[in-house]
Amino acid sequence: MTSAFTPQERMESVKAGAIAAATACLTSLAWNGALIASGWASPSETQVLDVAVTTFCGFLFGVTYRYIIRQDVRSHLKSGAVGAFALVRGLSQLEGSWQGGLTWIDGLPLVESFVVFALTQLVLDWSIQQRLIRPFG
Repeated sequence: MTSAFTPQERMESVKAGAIAAATACLTSLAWNGALIASGWASPSETQVLDVAVTTFCGFLFGVTYRYIIRQDVRSHLKSGAVGAFALVRGLSQLEGSWQGGLTWIDGLPLVESFVVFALTQLVLDWSIQQRLIRPFG
């Protein structure tokens, strides 16, 4: 029996993860910068951690996304992957800020998660179209 996870497939997954991590990192940096510039947030050590975690989540998303979509053209698989990752990340951050009542600003991490993973999906799809990475299989 031959494994589908050949060294070449693993390398393509690492490339997808690296592209996704870079995209997620840049998006998170831009998001945090915009919040700071608008006065809604001030620079803090937690934002550095947020960007680091977002970068790692982006890597995992890239590897997983490549496997999920394979050579499929069904858009609900793509949007489902974005939604699943965004909800898990965003709701976990929302849970951390829960103190008996939420304001609209408490929901910004959830919005950020959707923005990060949606942009990452677009970059991954573009990378596949440009043949920078191959779809799985």
